[in-house]
Amino acid sequence: MKQRKAGEKADLTRDAILDAAILLADAEGLEALTMRELGRRLGVEAMSIYHYFSSKQALVDSLVDLVWSDITLEPDADWRTAVRRTARSAFVTLLQHPWVNRVRASSGGPARIAYVDAALGHLRRSGFSPQQAFHAHHVIEAYIQGYVLQAIEFSSDDPEAERAQLDGALTAFRDAGVPYLLEHITLHAANQGSGFDFGLDLLLDGLEARRA
Repeated sequence: MKQRKAGEKADLTRDAILDAAILLADAEGLEALTMRELGRRLGVEAMSIYHYFSSKQALVDSLVDLVWSDITLEPDADWRTAVRRTARSAFVTLLQHPWVNRVRASSGGPARIAYVDAALGHLRRSGFSPQQAFHAHHVIEAYIQGYVLQAIEFSSDDPEAERAQLDGALTAFRDAGVPYLLEHITLHAANQGSGFDFGLDLLLDGLEARRA
């Protein structure tokens, strides 16, 4: 952090606060985000931040919307391509900021609103009725959020420990008379990667049948 001389004012801006806050939340979780800690990292008193954000909740809402602004929207594509690209972008973006999944539903900022409207537009312009689009949107959203939470749950900062755990499971179940579970764990050990696209295509196939 740059050291300022006595009496020198901090170069504090709304964007600087948001940048520091999102770095803190990404690294240590939302519970670590306090006005005091944020002020310490910015080299200012916590009260200075309240000049830009009236409360911590106002700051968190702005952070959530900042994350949603990173999601790619697809205005000019066939509906399946548009939904797939937007959903995948949402999955990747939310996975990069795990804390957002705890608060994102409470935020109604401009970026979040634009995302929802674009997602519904993909469906409505392709011929889905308002009722079909209503349910389809919620199913897709639930799939994205569920897969993000699962990916976070299965992620590990220690690949060697994760590998040892899988090897232990393989040993434990090898003679347990559960061949399909053993097969499943073996595929985990072989690192099959994310099945997000596979599941998303299943959803889109089902929606296509309903649209037809």
